[in-house]
Amino acid sequence: DTVAYRYHIGTKYYETDVLLFPHSTPTTDTLSSAILNRTEGLLIYFDAHDRSFLERLPAYGAFVQQQDIDFGILLCTTLPENASEGVTYGEAKQLCTVLDVIELEPATEDDDQPSDEAVGVDELIQAMHNHIWSNVQIHRGSRAAAALEALVVGADAEPSGALSDDDAADEPVGPNTNEEEERMEAALNGFEKLLTEVRNLHSNATSWSRNERLAYAQELAEMFDNMVEEDD
Repeated sequence: DTVAYRYHIGTKYYETDVLLFPHSTPTTDTLSSAILNRTEGLLIYFDAHDRSFLERLPAYGAFVQQQDIDFGILLCTTLPENASEGVTYGEAKQLCTVLDVIELEPATEDDDQPSDEAVGVDELIQAMHNHIWSNVQIHRGSRAAAALEALVVGADAEPSGALSDDDAADEPVGPNTNEEEERMEAALNGFEKLLTEVRNLHSNATSWSRNERLAYAQELAEMFDNMVEEDD
């Protein structure tokens, strides 16, 4: 029997469940077609002190590309600084550019790394939450989420759906003071910028991959959220 572990992902705009399927061997040729056909991501844990792992990296990269897998990460406890001690970050990325590398227990923090940047297990969780899986369920009720849903369904989606007549009806009819007029002018400029971005997405999305389209649509939803100042 196949055993998998369910992992729930919830964000401001969508949620989904991902099934984590453990594979007991370091090779991928024993994976069944039923598993392969449903695989959207690949997590590979390796011993960073075992340099023989480098020999398998090209095969993993080829597997990810052949299966059209967009989400792939190499996981280890801690990467050594020197090749004499094991696999370094530079070596791993050089041999397999299609997989990211995450240390679950980084030895020391990089002085150049922003203090609010996720590291370790938090970085892995962030990566899984930022990826747009095929079975995401868009949250209802949020105007920004509605804009996101209208954009991610495909290149044929109507971008004008991001702004409904009901939303427009909620806006004040006209400014009463100079300050309100300035705020309205700024808001209109913001909406104009957003609509321009939406039109660009609508015209360019036919040549983009699904994840490129979804990631860009999420950025637009964030822009919309900032303008209408929605609460979480």
